[in-house]
Amino acid sequence: MDGRTMEEVVENLSRRVDRIEQILPTLATKDDLQKAIAPLATKEELRKAIAPLATKEEVKAEGERTRAHFDAVAERLEHQIRLIAEGLLALEQRMTRLEARVAGG
Repeated sequence: MDGRTMEEVVENLSRRVDRIEQILPTLATKDDLQKAIAPLATKEELRKAIAPLATKEEVKAEGERTRAHFDAVAERLEHQIRLIAEGLLALEQRMTRLEARVAGG
């Protein structure tokens, strides 16, 4: 390697080292990383946290119970609405007869 080439290599290395020195202070240290992950849950803590959650089968069963309850409530409401409609129809018929009597007079 001649003197000129050697100077270019050293200059190139110097520029690269300068860039590295600028980047180094921005990188996280091992202590920074340990402090960052300290509040995170461990695998065991996560397992314990999700253990009481409902399984897919339990959710499905609850959905079926809810649906059955909803169907029963809807059926009662339909019956009550039918009774109200019949009452209104009877009231309308009475009003029609009353109007006819009053008009005939």
